[in-house]
Amino acid sequence: MVYNFNNLYTDLLHLNNTYENLSIFSIGSSVLGKNLYCIKIGSGTKRIFLNGAHHGMEWLTAKVLVQFTDDLLAFHQPLQRTVYILPMVNPDGIEISETVEGWQANANGVDLNHNYDALWHLSKQSEKEHDIHGPGPTRYSGPFFESEPESRAVADFTRQNNFDAVFALHSQGEVFYRDFCGFVPEKSYDYTERFEAVSPYRLDTVCGIASYGGYKDWFISKFKRPGFTIEIGKGKNPLPLSKFETVYSRVKPLLIEAIK
Repeated sequence: MVYNFNNLYTDLLHLNNTYENLSIFSIGSSVLGKNLYCIKIGSGTKRIFLNGAHHGMEWLTAKVLVQFTDDLLAFHQPLQRTVYILPMVNPDGIEISETVEGWQANANGVDLNHNYDALWHLSKQSEKEHDIHGPGPTRYSGPFFESEPESRAVADFTRQNNFDAVFALHSQGEVFYRDFCGFVPEKSYDYTERFEAVSPYRLDTVCGIASYGGYKDWFISKFKRPGFTIEIGKGKNPLPLSKFETVYSRVKPLLIEAIK
């Protein structure tokens, strides 16, 4: 059992029918025409963006973000900032992952988190080393950056909103990443201290093909502001739904710090 687009749609209806201080809209659509639903809550000049499920079998990140949205709204205290939450960047990939083991990519076989303009050409050059020669379940960076409707929609949405900080949820490892090829925006140090103070998550670094083409990499390189990848949970992907409560309880304090 996975948390898929139908589950998301049902939960968004519940949120919309339960709370008044939110708006739900689509920033675009997937290859197969599914809406990329985004939730806006709070008000204020500081603008924060959280997104999940860039990768098909990392669908638990979407459920985490929906639950986090519900908790924020149930608190009934107005946020002094504007928070945008896009739970499911890759709904088609989640659907495919239900029947194809190890599927991370979108319906075109493009790994969306290698499809952004952040040294994209180095990701492309690294593909042969990983025996990647075209579309497939993971690591294929596409024919050109932002070639996919999902990554292009997320990038366009980011450009339009000029976010102060962004946080992309992936799984697994209970670690987070804050740099792009060694560059760390100054305000990221404060986030790091707060994340490690309230959660078991710890700072880590990436190397090789994982260093290029990701969403937080692109945001850091273009905007020079804090961008984080947060790897929820521990175990083997896909993390099972039975682990949700444990995963959520351990990452929630970090997410609260992310939107401060």
